[in-house]
Amino acid sequence: MAKKPNSGNGRSKKNTPKAGRGVKSAAIRTYLKLNNHARPKEVVAALKKQGVDVSPNLVSIIRAKAGVKRARRTANTAMAAHDVMAGAKNDRAVALDAALTLYKAADGRETRTANIRDAFLQLISYIG
Repeated sequence: MAKKPNSGNGRSKKNTPKAGRGVKSAAIRTYLKLNNHARPKEVVAALKKQGVDVSPNLVSIIRAKAGVKRARRTANTAMAAHDVMAGAKNDRAVALDAALTLYKAADGRETRTANIRDAFLQLISYIG
């Protein structure tokens, strides 16, 4: 079987040096040094503005190799977020009870005047 003729300058494609090899990785590393907790999509968007086109997968790989860890919530911030949501749910429950009391009064059911007044004030404070 005959050998195929060489095309080009005789170099194989494997040995051809790429111009700017590692530019994308270096750009990702420098961005992550400045913004340690940036997510891959944020890094991609920021580097695209700089003219470097990278994929989120490449950013994730570079982050893992560099040892950049995800930001973890501390117990205090998690508890504070839970308390805020629990308070909001409690406010909604109180407002719903107040609306039910006012509905019963409007329907003609027996309710105390003090309960109606309190329900009205609670509903007004919830609405703002």
